[in-house]
Amino acid sequence: VKCVTSFLSLFICLFAQAKQPNIVVILTDDQGWGDLSLSGNKNLSTPNIDSLARDGASFDRFYVCPVCSPTRAEFLTGRYHVRGGVYSTSAGGERLNLDEQTIGDTFKAADYATGAFGKWHNGMQYPYHPNGRGFDEFYGFCSGHWGDYFSPPLEHNGRIVRG
Repeated sequence: VKCVTSFLSLFICLFAQAKQPNIVVILTDDQGWGDLSLSGNKNLSTPNIDSLARDGASFDRFYVCPVCSPTRAEFLTGRYHVRGGVYSTSAGGERLNLDEQTIGDTFKAADYATGAFGKWHNGMQYPYHPNGRGFDEFYGFCSGHWGDYFSPPLEHNGRIVRG
């Protein structure tokens, strides 16, 4: 009986449809590795981010650029920013080449629902817009910074909404 029960348990485990895990990635702008209390910073307290890192995954071997658009391009593609056409933060230099596959494209191909929230800064108009780069949902702003921090212009899937 034990053998049959064990076999049935193994059979059910092997053939049960695996549910895809939820994946949430947080990218903070211009934050260094040493800016977290988890990394030993005694001057800043970051308990919520520390908890996410302890209970999830944390990257401690990486390269990023010191400015926003190139860092985002590298995160989106997993490639050096210049290879994706991003060489600046303005005047078109922030736009990721259209032939680059993004993390959004990759997750969509694996039947995930995708979303990007917050600052994009890799192109404002379609097809550079997040909704054209593999993200089903976007809520945030596409430019480099807000002109008004008290009433920022935010958008939801290309439509301006109140912030």
